Amino acid sequence: MIDLMLIDDDVPIRDYMRSVIDWGRLGLRLVCEAGDSETARELYLLHRPKIVVTDINIPIISGLELAREFVETDREVRIIVVTGFGNFENVRNSVHLGAIDLLSKPIAAEDLNASLQRAVSHFQDIQRRRRTASAMGELLSENRELLRERCVARLFAGPPEGGAWKIRQQLELLSLNFPGRYFAAVLIQLDPAPADALDGTAFPVALKKLCDAAYTAGGFCAFTFFSAADQLDCLVNWSFESGDERLEAVLSKLLDETQFYLGAGFSACIGSPVEALADLSRSAEQARLAGRFRDGGRIVNYRNIGRLAPACGTFQAPPVEELLACAQRFQRRDFQALLEITCARATLEQHRDLALELLSQLAHVCFQSGVYPWSAVNYPDTIARILNTDQPAQVREILLNACTLLMDTLYQQRSQSKNQLIVLAKDYIASRLSDPELSLEAVSSHIGLSKIYFCQLFHKEEGVSFSAHLNMERVARAKELLRTTSLKIFEISDQVGYRNPKYFNYVFKHATGVTPLEYRRGDRL
Repeated sequence: MIDLMLIDDDVPIRDYMRSVIDWGRLGLRLVCEAGDSETARELYLLHRPKIVVTDINIPIISGLELAREFVETDREVRIIVVTGFGNFENVRNSVHLGAIDLLSKPIAAEDLNASLQRAVSHFQDIQRRRRTASAMGELLSENRELLRERCVARLFAGPPEGGAWKIRQQLELLSLNFPGRYFAAVLIQLDPAPADALDGTAFPVALKKLCDAAYTAGGFCAFTFFSAADQLDCLVNWSFESGDERLEAVLSKLLDETQFYLGAGFSACIGSPVEALADLSRSAEQARLAGRFRDGGRIVNYRNIGRLAPACGTFQAPPVEELLACAQRFQRRDFQALLEITCARATLEQHRDLALELLSQLAHVCFQSGVYPWSAVNYPDTIARILNTDQPAQVREILLNACTLLMDTLYQQRSQSKNQLIVLAKDYIASRLSDPELSLEAVSSHIGLSKIYFCQLFHKEEGVSFSAHLNMERVARAKELLRTTSLKIFEISDQVGYRNPKYFNYVFKHATGVTPLEYRRGDRL
């Protein structure tokens, strides 16, 4: 299925388009729709549709300006422009953007479906080209540059003896050039390729090729290599500010393209930026820690994890490390299964040692995350029962029960942590409703999360988009001013953050069913 977005401030027209599009035959799926450019921006960021049908004349900025922004984000997005004007300038702009067609109102059902068919055919052609045997053969023939990979792999593990001078010498010998100020480690875990997607060997190489191209297009300098058959490690370098947030956006877009064109996906963990290659191993360790807090997301930025759940330090060799990782990801079934496998042939003393070590490490995680473990588990009693029983199975049962209680407590605390960030964001919004510059970027920066992650988190926690919530708060404040003051409509518009009174009128009527003037007169629904 190909995702589609509808943008038009005329609700009956959107209803009409939904009713006449041949969804099943074309293989399309409606993922979102909007009536203004601000809402459309956020929904596009959330859903990343491949086809956008937009009216030119929409509130705030025109559909053509909005389409330009979408094309800058994704050069392959297909735009179908709907207009009541039909002049040549709009046609030229649309073609320049890569739009399939410019349709005039009233829209004929056959014209709309024909335009969508051309867009669908465009993506089908790209899929076929990228899946050809010759393209995969070209990817498979590339040199892995073994010495470069080994050099960068050592930087991920820790700085070599000799420090910065030794690193510079090795990079010069291997002609590796990283001109930027900042460095970060990105660990990409590949999903198994479905049988009908790509040859199992070709998919990793294809992903590496797409990944290298994505970094370059995003303005990054990067070196990528496979540290395992299913893990692509990336040293990423840049000079601009907020590079880790842009990096998150690049990887999110790459994930969409990989799933769409290659039929398989990946998960990626981003470490914090460092300013010296000698510190790259710290970024790599943070990327590994970020993977333990994935919580359903495919792109995990340690910057976000640092706000949601404090780092728990580095844990030593398995099986404790693996069990602890399952506990931190709240994978109860996997934890129990791994515990059974680990203890299958263990002696009573080995059971006890494992239980005491794991409980100690998990207690440390709780303290680091702001949770007092004694509130969930009676540690003295638990330890006493572990030491006093002579049955290995009883030790496992005690350990499993205690760890399950701690997992539940950590999960609850983490959920509350997310909610607290949303509360902080909502308080910030409420205190700055009159600021016309209040935006998704401003609020996410204030609470210390990346724009993409905050957009997704807000929608998940609140059930509405950020822009919808902001408009609701501003309309509520406007209602209060309309009831209790004699301010003019344009003055109220300015006080609730809308520079354009005409747009304020549109938002208010969309939310309440009446204009601000009608509301003041008492014509309230």
